[in-house]
Amino acid sequence: MFNLKHPYRLTLTLYFLGFGVIVAFVTSFINYKISFVDLDETLHEISKSEVSFKRDYLSGYIKNSEILLSSIVKSDLTKEFVLSNEVNDKINATNLFYALALSDKDVMQLRYIDRTGKEIIRIDRNSSTDDLHVISDNNMQDKKERYYFKEAATLKENQYWYSNIDLNVEHGKIERPLKPTFRVATPLIINDHFYGVVVVNLLFSETINFLSFSESFNIYLATGDGDIIHHPDNSQSWSKYFPDLKRLDDIFPNSASNILTSNASYGPGIYSYSLGDLFGNKDNLKVIFTPKLGVMQTMQNKNVLSALLIALTVLAVSFPLSWFASIMPSRLQSKLSEAYDKIKKNAAVIDKHVMILSTDRDGVIKQVNMCFAETTGYATDEVIGKKQRDLRHRDTSLEAYDEIHELILTGKVWEGELKETDKEGNDLWVHKFITPDINANGMIDGFTTIVQNITDKKNIELLSITDSLTGLYNRYKLESVLSSESSRCERYQSDFSVIIFDIDFFKKINDTYGHLVGDDILMHLARLLKENTRITDVTSRWGGEEFLIVACNTNLHEAFIFAEKLRIVIENYNFPSIGKMTISCGVAQYINKETISELVSRADFALYQAKKAGRNKVVKA
Repeated sequence: MFNLKHPYRLTLTLYFLGFGVIVAFVTSFINYKISFVDLDETLHEISKSEVSFKRDYLSGYIKNSEILLSSIVKSDLTKEFVLSNEVNDKINATNLFYALALSDKDVMQLRYIDRTGKEIIRIDRNSSTDDLHVISDNNMQDKKERYYFKEAATLKENQYWYSNIDLNVEHGKIERPLKPTFRVATPLIINDHFYGVVVVNLLFSETINFLSFSESFNIYLATGDGDIIHHPDNSQSWSKYFPDLKRLDDIFPNSASNILTSNASYGPGIYSYSLGDLFGNKDNLKVIFTPKLGVMQTMQNKNVLSALLIALTVLAVSFPLSWFASIMPSRLQSKLSEAYDKIKKNAAVIDKHVMILSTDRDGVIKQVNMCFAETTGYATDEVIGKKQRDLRHRDTSLEAYDEIHELILTGKVWEGELKETDKEGNDLWVHKFITPDINANGMIDGFTTIVQNITDKKNIELLSITDSLTGLYNRYKLESVLSSESSRCERYQSDFSVIIFDIDFFKKINDTYGHLVGDDILMHLARLLKENTRITDVTSRWGGEEFLIVACNTNLHEAFIFAEKLRIVIENYNFPSIGKMTISCGVAQYINKETISELVSRADFALYQAKKAGRNKVVKA
């Protein structure tokens, strides 16, 4: 109770209460305004984080389409067919197209169009059953007047043409249900001569779904001309094809101009970014974020509640404690920041498509995400405590991991490809991006690794350098090996030799027993070569029944002994259907400064001498 005999006490009490009320409401008002500004900035930062993930996904999508086309135009199967136009070569090339289309569910159509504009090979995917079909010759079409053929035909080797993102049109009508498509093409150039273009039609629906997915925002996708590709209300998408629908300037009349002319545009409640630099087309794709109503309302309600709590707290605990009211908004802001970091690191889409793991300074794994566990087959508790090097493939040296660790300990970022294994011991090619985790004191606490599974890409690359019948390396790969070995020999003064041989009287075998038996003989011979050559030797099918072996670190005498052993092994082997057969071999050692062509010519002449001497012999050059 106040003692009224001391009127100053009551006056001071009322004064403190009045001052406390003023401080409470002013503090609450200021806190509300600051939180509102922070709210918009927070949403802006979240949108930047989300668009960064979407750019990474889209960049990988486009790169994969380029890899697919590159695998075709650089394949020996394609080149052999284009240059020979033989039926068997066309079958091999068609099988390559079929295998690549089968490896990517987004491929709707994969074609080779020759220099005249006529479709020569075409693989179509049935939209309802997802089955692939090889289109017969009598159903091939003339595409010489199509814009994509004309534009792709003007490109140079290793250049790519990209279409706009369009709806699939069949027989002049938009296909229903709507099917967004995206075309990529590249010219087929052999020895500086243009032979046509290879075109892939990709179903773009899942990519659009990924780009437009967000738990916090409504997302619009628009072209640089202001046409809407995706609207949060799907019935309002594709304004280019449906003139009655609203365009960008109808939806955002005050912001459309800035959105279309800027790479990044930021305004209250509207955040836009350009993805056009990822495409080589004219779309200049824009992605626009607007906060969902529920998200904005929830955050604003939290801010209002925070302001009221601050006012009540100040009034309840009196003036001296009012100075501590700032603790609550700071805590609320901290919780909001923690929630944002958690959303950023554990976004469902990223967790599903990208492998992420965290390690300490010594490279010991502390945490992995769901995608990592699903891809490698390891349960989370099976890898925590291990080091990344524990997943290495036997072909990858421990020194490679030591070099990486030394680099990232300096605070630098490492990016590159490694060959590792999954839990079952299967080959797993990965592309890694390792960044240091820096604490508040500027010290490295550990590392975050983002991992991309590129095994399929590596398998496609292997397909392009492997002979489809025998499984041995093809001529394209061997020419690269010979070039590398000659350089190594010049630099380190080491030796290497080549052994070239073919099957004696192989034409007679084909004529007598047929080409199927001939092919079976080649496959059995390839198996014998794999079993009787060293891991350092490179064995290839040089052409037809002719084979070539690069014997590394081997001089002429050693190569002669090696070839003689192979000749005896083959002579004593019982081949199916024909029984015994023999080979003739020519052996040559690389001489400093000679060309690869000269080396192979000397070995080939020695082979000729072996045949001239009665066959079933080894002759040194």
